[in-house]
Amino acid sequence: MLKTLGIGVAAVVMSAGLAVTPALSKTIMNIGYSVNESHPYGTFMNTFADRFEKLTGGKVKVKVHCCHKMGSEQEQFKKLQLGTLDGTLIAQNNSGPFFPKIDLLVLPYMIQNLQHGYKVVDGPVGQMIWGDMPEKAKVHLVKISLISFRHVYNTKKPINNMADFAPLKYRVPKNVVMVDTYKAFGSDPVPMAWSETLTAVQTGTVDGGDLPADVIYAQKFHDVAKNLAVTGHFALTPPFFVSDKFMKKLSPELKEALYTAADIAAAASRYHTESGEVAVFDKLKKSGVKITYPDKAEWIAAAAKVHKAFADKRGAEYVKLIDAINGAAKGTK
Repeated sequence: MLKTLGIGVAAVVMSAGLAVTPALSKTIMNIGYSVNESHPYGTFMNTFADRFEKLTGGKVKVKVHCCHKMGSEQEQFKKLQLGTLDGTLIAQNNSGPFFPKIDLLVLPYMIQNLQHGYKVVDGPVGQMIWGDMPEKAKVHLVKISLISFRHVYNTKKPINNMADFAPLKYRVPKNVVMVDTYKAFGSDPVPMAWSETLTAVQTGTVDGGDLPADVIYAQKFHDVAKNLAVTGHFALTPPFFVSDKFMKKLSPELKEALYTAADIAAAASRYHTESGEVAVFDKLKKSGVKITYPDKAEWIAAAAKVHKAFADKRGAEYVKLIDAINGAAKGTK
């Protein structure tokens, strides 16, 4: 992977025919995200900015804003729709209220493993899910930046089974599928914006929640939440979104450069995520976090009820898409 990334932009530019002469006037692209720069989100956004500028020969200047500077994740999506922000990288669940089909990637245990996830998001099934997003939501899903899995952290006790899990009070993103999942798991979830979560855990407003291990470490949740149960019940598949208003500013040549830059950035952020996973768990252990590995069978059984209720409520189109996602799992591990 490093060798692949190391071929640099030059070969991509030559093969794609994207090299252009720097323009006297530049198009400014403002993009935002909500975690710190050391996380793979930062790898994606900063790599994208660098590559997009180079691929356009300086015709586009990208300004990257991290760490909630552009608002909460749902606020950033709203800004895309209004055209006051050009791009954002957010958890897919925070776009669900604006484009419900993305909730298919929020369903618990819907993505079975990394290979399955990449097959879905990089292939025709992904286009089945979000191909009409520009028409429906005025936003373009350009690339799924990475895939990781969310695990349960808390400040109270180690979790070895669902009976240990259920009594605690958990923060859940403001997404109906995630709320319903926690109810199916036997708890009474507290919907809350991501930007408020660390403070809520620190003050005891909630006992915990779920995040990928690298986000727990990067955002310093491990300083207060010393218990982590490896459940992997939700996949994190954060999309890089670009506003329809910004897309309409771009020539076909510049659009091609944007998609190429996003592909390069995704390769970098995925490598960052996957190569760092073992090290992150080791760092969590060394910081005093107690890590447990509950049997997932009862969690998966509860998740199946969420899938059924979701399909029954949302109808035939969603049943077809669930079947397509499940079909993509064949031959993966």
